[in-house]
Amino acid sequence: MPNQIHQNPGHSGSAAARGRAGRRIGAILRCGIALLILFAVLSRLGAAEAPPRPEPVRKLTLADAVLTALTNSVTLRSAYLDRHLQRIDLEMAERQYYLPTDPKLTLSTNRSSTYVSPAGGSTQDLNHTGNMAATLALPTGGSFTFAWNNKADRADTGQGFAYSSDWSATITQPLLKGGGMANAAYGVRIARIAEAKNLLTLQSTIAATIRGAITAFRNYKGAERQVAIAEMALVRAKSLLDYNREMIAAGRMAGTEIVQAQADIASQETSLISARNGLEEARLNLLQALYIDKRTALAAADENDQMVMPPTLEEGLALALQNRTDYLTACRELEERQLALEKAQQNRLWSLNLTAGTTDGAASATLGAYDAALRRAIGSGPERNWNAGLSLEIPLVPMTSDRRAYLGAKSALEKAKLAFEKLKVDIEISVQNAIRNVDANYRSLLSARRAKELAERKLAIEREKLGAGRTTNFQLVSFQKDVQAAELNESSALTSYHSALTSLDDTLGTMLATWRVTVRPEDERFQATEGAGAALPKPEPSNDR
Repeated sequence: MPNQIHQNPGHSGSAAARGRAGRRIGAILRCGIALLILFAVLSRLGAAEAPPRPEPVRKLTLADAVLTALTNSVTLRSAYLDRHLQRIDLEMAERQYYLPTDPKLTLSTNRSSTYVSPAGGSTQDLNHTGNMAATLALPTGGSFTFAWNNKADRADTGQGFAYSSDWSATITQPLLKGGGMANAAYGVRIARIAEAKNLLTLQSTIAATIRGAITAFRNYKGAERQVAIAEMALVRAKSLLDYNREMIAAGRMAGTEIVQAQADIASQETSLISARNGLEEARLNLLQALYIDKRTALAAADENDQMVMPPTLEEGLALALQNRTDYLTACRELEERQLALEKAQQNRLWSLNLTAGTTDGAASATLGAYDAALRRAIGSGPERNWNAGLSLEIPLVPMTSDRRAYLGAKSALEKAKLAFEKLKVDIEISVQNAIRNVDANYRSLLSARRAKELAERKLAIEREKLGAGRTTNFQLVSFQKDVQAAELNESSALTSYHSALTSLDDTLGTMLATWRVTVRPEDERFQATEGAGAALPKPEPSNDR
């Protein structure tokens, strides 16, 4: 009889209940995981489809661009860091007029052990020294030197110190070579000239920073205008295409005529792509010049395009010679060469030096006796040692190093004078060109505006003729391109006129004055004074212009 398995009814029911509960929990877990996956997918899709938050557009005027560039320029910051060391160099040169070398105080202590014999052992010597020396330059080219040496020595352990002191005071005065008040002041005068040249270099750096910001701003503004012109040209081309379709549908135009309008749209789309690429490049270049976040969106403000009356040639030349840093630097270099020649000429003389001095000293085995002896050495003039003498050096060859230095200084001065005269001629020519360019570019701007107005009028007449069937698509497209070319010419003429004004400022050396920038020797960094970064108001155009 087969074995039969007998099951407990209570046990079978509990197992079935546990199975159903497990299936419910598994279903809940699977639903939860599916919901999480769905939520993650939807979140990613939402993030991918959400448009990026647009950067806020920063309104930018030319004055804003100049001030931002002056504040953020890395080159300008480096120049002001150099100014700190340059001021220290001037202070040291002025101090060396009185103290040619740094006064020094030297303190030392020394202990030594000397073997004597097996019976005597070793001696333990201990000595202390304190020495002071200082040299004072005299306005006559000489020098006064004072030296004071002190020593305390103990020969062995258990013995007392022996004290000694000696001092000397010496005056040296060149009577021929190296003497004189001009020769003594040569170093500090050269240092002051160098400081003046350093300030002129800083002014040039600031002017270059302003010029770079202006150029970048105007390039960006010109690129903005080119994009606007390209967009308007595309709108005109699409409008013509829509008109052609209406005319073809009405049977008033052949279907092949639409090809010209379609080709024009393709051409304008190409121009718009190129213009937008140029705008982005100009934007990045401007942000680079301003040293701000490259993600910044900009909208450049328009500039005043009224005529500015340039100075006359005589006035302009006077301004240039008064303000141009290259001319002022050349003047300082001429002065520097002249001083070098005078020094080299004086150094060709024989060397005749007068020397006078006094010295004394004291020594004692005890500190009390040493103090009395030292007081006597300092206070008793007749008991000191005195000396005075003359020394003369005569060269035995005609071409000495001093004569060679004189000939070199003379040649350097002559070359500096030649370069200075050429610079004056170059400045006069550049001033004349800059003044003429302002007038010529303004007249070109007026002509470009007149040409644009006539091109727009010509296009309007041609549209009326096209509506009456008295012209062709080809002619109208040609006139639309004429309008676009006239607009581009006007934009280029406006940029050229503004650039001519900036070039005039640069040529006259008035860039800093125009933008109200002040350079002070004590400045640690660029500081925006009241009105800095804002151009001076321009005079009203005259009636004869």
